[in-house]
Amino acid sequence: EKTLHRRQLRASVSFEKSAQKSYSCPGLLGTDAMPRPNSKSETGDTDTGMVVDQEWLEGVSFADLGGHDVLRKEGALCDELLETDPELGDGCEGDGLGLSFESDTESESLEYDFEDLDGEVEIDAELRRQNLRGQLIFLVREFFDSDPGYLKKSLSVLNKEAAAFQKAGDNMSAIAAYAKLFAKVAKNRLTHPELYVTHCNRSSAYLKLELFEEALWDAMQCMKLAEEELGRNAQVAHQMFVKSHAKKGLALLGLERYRVASAVFNQGLQMDPFSKEMKRGLEEAQRKILEELLTGKSQRIKALPSTRPFQGQKITMQPYSAPLHKIRNEDMLPRQLLTPFQAENDYHVKDTYNYMTVQGDVRMPKAHFTFLEDFHRHELFREAIFKAVGDISKDRDCRVLNLGAGAGLNTMMCLEAGARHVTAVERWLYLAMSSKEVLLSNGFNDDQVKVIYKRPTDLALLKDVPVICNLLLCDILDDGLLTSGLIPAAKHALSELMTDQAVVIPCSATVYVQAGQVQNTEVCGFDVSCMNRHRWMPAFASGAPFDDKSFVPLSAPVEVWQFDMLTPPEEASRDSLDLKFSRSGVFNAVRFWYDLHLYDNIHLSTGPEAVEMGLKSLRPAVQFMKGQMVVREGDVIPLTAMHNTVRIKFDIEDAEFSSLTRPDASFPQNQFSFLSDTIRNEAYYRAIERVVARMKGEGKEVHALDMGCGSSLLSMMAARCGADSVVAAELHDGLCDTARHIVARNGLSDKITVVNKDVGLLERGTHIRALGANLVVADFFDSGLLHDNFMFLLERVKSRVLQQDYNIVPAAATIYCMGIESFTKDVQGFDFSSFNKYRWDKDYEAVDLSTLRHRKLTKPKKVFEFFFQGDRKGRSRENVLKLEVVNPGHMNAIIFWFDLHLDEQETITSAPPGIEMGGVVTQDYGQLREGSASGAFEDNDDGTFIASDAFVGEKKGYAFKKGELGQGYYVDFPCGRGEQQNASFSLAEAEEAIEPPLQDGHHWGQALQYLERAVRVQPKKRITVLAKREGNVIKFSLKEGVGSRVGKAPWKVEWGGGASVENPHYQRVHYCQLLVSDFLMRLRSKRFPPIEKDMKMMLANCGNLFLDPAVVTEVYHEFVVLEMIHGQPEFCPGASLEAITKRILKFS
Repeated sequence: EKTLHRRQLRASVSFEKSAQKSYSCPGLLGTDAMPRPNSKSETGDTDTGMVVDQEWLEGVSFADLGGHDVLRKEGALCDELLETDPELGDGCEGDGLGLSFESDTESESLEYDFEDLDGEVEIDAELRRQNLRGQLIFLVREFFDSDPGYLKKSLSVLNKEAAAFQKAGDNMSAIAAYAKLFAKVAKNRLTHPELYVTHCNRSSAYLKLELFEEALWDAMQCMKLAEEELGRNAQVAHQMFVKSHAKKGLALLGLERYRVASAVFNQGLQMDPFSKEMKRGLEEAQRKILEELLTGKSQRIKALPSTRPFQGQKITMQPYSAPLHKIRNEDMLPRQLLTPFQAENDYHVKDTYNYMTVQGDVRMPKAHFTFLEDFHRHELFREAIFKAVGDISKDRDCRVLNLGAGAGLNTMMCLEAGARHVTAVERWLYLAMSSKEVLLSNGFNDDQVKVIYKRPTDLALLKDVPVICNLLLCDILDDGLLTSGLIPAAKHALSELMTDQAVVIPCSATVYVQAGQVQNTEVCGFDVSCMNRHRWMPAFASGAPFDDKSFVPLSAPVEVWQFDMLTPPEEASRDSLDLKFSRSGVFNAVRFWYDLHLYDNIHLSTGPEAVEMGLKSLRPAVQFMKGQMVVREGDVIPLTAMHNTVRIKFDIEDAEFSSLTRPDASFPQNQFSFLSDTIRNEAYYRAIERVVARMKGEGKEVHALDMGCGSSLLSMMAARCGADSVVAAELHDGLCDTARHIVARNGLSDKITVVNKDVGLLERGTHIRALGANLVVADFFDSGLLHDNFMFLLERVKSRVLQQDYNIVPAAATIYCMGIESFTKDVQGFDFSSFNKYRWDKDYEAVDLSTLRHRKLTKPKKVFEFFFQGDRKGRSRENVLKLEVVNPGHMNAIIFWFDLHLDEQETITSAPPGIEMGGVVTQDYGQLREGSASGAFEDNDDGTFIASDAFVGEKKGYAFKKGELGQGYYVDFPCGRGEQQNASFSLAEAEEAIEPPLQDGHHWGQALQYLERAVRVQPKKRITVLAKREGNVIKFSLKEGVGSRVGKAPWKVEWGGGASVENPHYQRVHYCQLLVSDFLMRLRSKRFPPIEKDMKMMLANCGNLFLDPAVVTEVYHEFVVLEMIHGQPEFCPGASLEAITKRILKFS
């Protein structure tokens, strides 16, 4: 018996080698039937009558042979093929038309019961599969015995025989019949252009029998052959290429590889978003992943920890000749830093660096207004400066080096405290220019102060700093402490420009870290937890405050480092500290802040408590981890804290995450604000429910379109309210993939189809059903309603895919406006009026009026009405408004907002606090003040006018003239280039009007537009304002000749220095536009690496290049989004960069 057994095994191996010896995946029932040299095609087949040697099948005993051992080779795919890329399997790519395909030889659509294919089978599943493989051996033998002349038959005939069995439901016989076909292919060295169809059909048969390994092999063979055939028979091959993703995903589901299966289904749905088979498979994969997470299975390790102990490494600079284009900054903590000289001169990065520099120059003045309004910070710095200058001045002259001078506030504090001389250094051009201007307007001369526009590390004694200094005031601070270059600046100054016993403000900084949870789990009953995998930022959340309610602390704060600014660190640091969790939750983020020891006993903290006390310009930094980790109260996890003197980073090296984050710098972070907007979400839900119910009551089917679906929240609302089908269109690739997973996790894949397409390019019969849609849901709005091109895209949708009798949620919108005064004049007793020219911009900006220093001057007024549904037209191009004044002041800005009418019963508004829907004022914001009835003008109570019958001498900050209030002294307003300095405009100090906070989750904010002319207004008067819609932007202006022109930033004045000489400041900004155009041209060639590589280098070396991290992060996001949009095969003019990169008011 043993001899017979060995002979049978040798015979089986001999047959496999002879029939399949040159194939990549040998097996009894299938081969890799790829064309080979001297192979014959089906049309040129000349059968020789050869019969396969079947002696090896004689006397085979299943019990002795072990069918499982022999047949397991059939289609068994090594795990290494998938482990190379666990997210995508074999990594095949394709771009399809999204059409389903059923070949003539293919079986009926697969009905696969994920729970149990054969509920009557009670034996172990693996044993059952072994028995099936054994049965297939004998069945194949019978088929070969019964048809010895199968080699004389054509491949088409053999395929039809197998397909007949499969259609009849006899999958065992179908597989055996396919074995004859592949044996003929191997024996006669044949090929066929549509052999991939046979692989797909046999994969379906294997799936019916739960032979998942064999099914996976056939599915991948189908995918491989179909991809190679795309160039010759594109339509059929593409359809089968898409279909192979469904078979591959189902096989992976059976093998319990749910995450890989989910990725495969998602890849297939990108090509065919309407495939019910793949949508159902994705739904099941998501359900299984969720079950594993709930049971603690499927934990994922990001990377293995290093076994080598960390040794402090001294931070050095990149060699002069270093090939910067080959440098990788994956960990964002380089040990060799890029120098500014290299960044300015290296061919590969100089354009990126110059662009960042110019963008920092033009964006920093606007951000500096937040600094000027931070009275909490000013008071502490003022106290520290006065004490330090006083102590130094007791025995010697105090000479100050002020790094990061900004607009000159700290410089003037030093001079006021008694400093002999101050050297003010500012890295940003227009802040340096403003500093010089502010100092002169406040009476400080060149003998007291010298303003220098340079990077701190470029300063030289005598050339830049006239005398060695003994007080270093280093205010180069940001949320991340080190990221703006605090340590390199202090190190250079202490070694080159300061005395040995110099005083430093701040003298030290202590860093604290706290673990926390930032999650969106459920919104209106829908599971949106898949969005959390996009909780990622290139560095840390910066540029906008982080909503304290969104960050849930899971541990107590832990001290990490203490930096002594008298001896700044020169080496990188890597420390491990234990985080003990005080509450259970999902750990996916840390926030860190620092306590600055300014001088003596004066401390400035940037922690949560300081923010509550009024700190505005600094706040805790939030960094997201590599994944999400479920923690319980009392757990202790080691946290690794690292810094390289210019950046701080936290990580967990040896950890099992329940899911990993997906780094995507193009992902629109405002999507989390949408999900957190409870009022908006619930209102949309109610309105959609009413509209769908009304349409159903009229006997109509409801087929909805979600314009710019985002997380697909509105799509799921429509589906759950009873819509028959929903098409969710989204341009962003990553957001589209996440929307599919969210829909699948909520079990709505049968109704919702997510299409990765520009809304303006949707077509009937391709992306949406041939009869079109009759319901549109959308939240495609910004703070000014129309800037995201909603009207343009809606018109395209109406003409291309909507039925004539359609409904839209929202149905209409109304815009309201109000005149306000927004100035900065007095800061710590110093006049900053000249700095207000940096407020003006030709476009409006999104603001939260509750946090903006302003004075409301007029009553709200309706501006425009927009009707999205039906043919009704509102006044939507131009309107002349008469605003009723209620408070005296100087109106230099218009704040406007909108009421969104979702349906006849539901309206939501983006109005500022104190104003409700319809522009109704609910909070008194000022008493009406009447002028003198006698006609004798008195001093105005706001200090903007001093009555005088004759000129009695110059008054600082005032101009003598006859104006609206009569003859006297009016506050002089700084005018723009070419304007007379005594223009008829006076300036009132803005009141600090901090309103109650916005309602939770309110994400639109209000639109603020500064006027080109400002005018003084009085109560019970009316001021005429012209509102005009230009394209997708609404603009406001005063009547021609009313008011005085306001000052403008230098780069916003196109001409200067003569009638025909272009302003050089304007040219610098225009240079940035040329760089963007050049970038788009290179992008079309597809021969250059992604822009993200350069952006990572700028961000990783941000501190040593003295760039602002918030500006770098914004530009980083804008460029990768621009690259994403222009990387699309096609997009319409309505696809705007601003719609994805819009400024968020608060991280949620």
